[in-house]
Amino acid sequence: MKFNDAVEAIPRYHDLHRIAGAHVLDHRRLSIDELREALVKVRPQYLHEETVRTNLDQALFKEDSNHLRVLSRLILIDVLLDQFGFELPCGETEEQVIAFEQGLVDRSNEIELSDLGCASQDSKRHDSLKLYEFVLGTAWEGDNDKSPDEVNLLRKLRGRLSINETDHRLMEAKLGVFPQPGNRLHVRDEIDETRRLLQGLGLLFVIRRDDDIDVDVIPQELAELIRRIVGREMRTEAYRALMEERPVRRKAHLQNVLDKNSIEYGPRDTREILTNLVINYVPASKAICSKNPYYGLTNKQLSRWCRDLGEAVAGTTDEMVGRIIAHFDRRRPAAEHADDERASWYEYYAALARRDYALLRSQGVIEKDLETESKFEEATNYLFSEKLKHTPLKQPGSNHPDGLLSLGPRYLMWDNKSKESPVNLRDHINQFDGYMDKAEKPVPIFLVIGPAFTEESEFEATRYRVEHYDRTITLITAGELKDLAEEWASPENKRHQEPFPLGLLGTNGRYSRSQVGKLG
Repeated sequence: MKFNDAVEAIPRYHDLHRIAGAHVLDHRRLSIDELREALVKVRPQYLHEETVRTNLDQALFKEDSNHLRVLSRLILIDVLLDQFGFELPCGETEEQVIAFEQGLVDRSNEIELSDLGCASQDSKRHDSLKLYEFVLGTAWEGDNDKSPDEVNLLRKLRGRLSINETDHRLMEAKLGVFPQPGNRLHVRDEIDETRRLLQGLGLLFVIRRDDDIDVDVIPQELAELIRRIVGREMRTEAYRALMEERPVRRKAHLQNVLDKNSIEYGPRDTREILTNLVINYVPASKAICSKNPYYGLTNKQLSRWCRDLGEAVAGTTDEMVGRIIAHFDRRRPAAEHADDERASWYEYYAALARRDYALLRSQGVIEKDLETESKFEEATNYLFSEKLKHTPLKQPGSNHPDGLLSLGPRYLMWDNKSKESPVNLRDHINQFDGYMDKAEKPVPIFLVIGPAFTEESEFEATRYRVEHYDRTITLITAGELKDLAEEWASPENKRHQEPFPLGLLGTNGRYSRSQVGKLG
């Protein structure tokens, strides 16, 4: 949406007033129509590069409040700039910000420093990451916050050590301070506060569509300018689609791009891993070719690619690369239609837990009895990811619980027990205790999911809690967990698009819905 069109679509006086505060003189005295007219008149000031750069710098680095700095980047750069058309309904913006935060926390729990573009722990890159981690930890000491001066110092150090913003936030998450201390996610009120800040800086507009939905939008001219300032050449989804094209998808090309951009990779890294490294660390244009240093596609290859895409074939190297990037960036993302087969297993979740083989076979859920256990586990993953909005963490090896979730700076673990009889906790307590002992972070909640539980299991859970006061074993049936998931995911729950507060599952012994309280 163009700037002038966005101004016309702003419905409320206070939104116009807030945006006008950035550059319109005497805006407090103007009526709603006069504000619109004034905004259109001073449009060049909202699109002046140095002004935009200064205001971005204020929002991302100089605001006194850390949560405003963190959320400004998430809203503007990570979410809206990555949308087709640079706009998103306000409610979806908030949902995506929260999901993005949760995703970074989850990923931080799955990786080590050596996974951040390192070939090995003996590499120069790993030494740089260790140095930055030390300085970052020092900056957070004391009052559990960072001052704007410390933020600026870290920013300069990242540039010196070639550490990007994603690496920085993953390291903060591993330290337990991203997105906030204790890995606490931001709430909608905090996101809305940041939205108002960005409006006041002239970086974000809130418009109303014809269907009366309020939408966050960065006007097209402004979005293109912000992209240039922050070095974001295209949407992530479009970049990934580009890297699947034949001219650039070969492993040898990916390795060459990484070598020329001084990005480390392992000798056994797959094409998928190499592609992710390119997307994470190399600008899209440099993933195609470069003149200095020289590498990548030749002009002849670029011309052929442009022809295949239906683009003009003449011009300089930079012009052809620009047309290729623009071609993929202006493609509207395809709607996802793929069915998740786990959804059908989830429908028979309780039957999988109690191993009702006759029912499961008659409904086509299983063909062999041996499939029951694995499909029970996959249905649980589906329940947490799709219904409760928590992505299970990847776990290396095989000696681990069936599931692991981020719980702030800690973990929630679960184990599925598919049985034809009630689960007796004592039979498994040593196994669960071993999982928790081996965990890299504290595990205050361990869920045991089964068809039913023996009466003795309640006593066993209490006995374990007495010996391990910082651990809670919650015994929950598959039916109870599914009922809770359905209740949370219901459209009647106003918070159904947010992650379920996992702490509500921390009931020692048998789970009781009454102890959870009201949802939403």
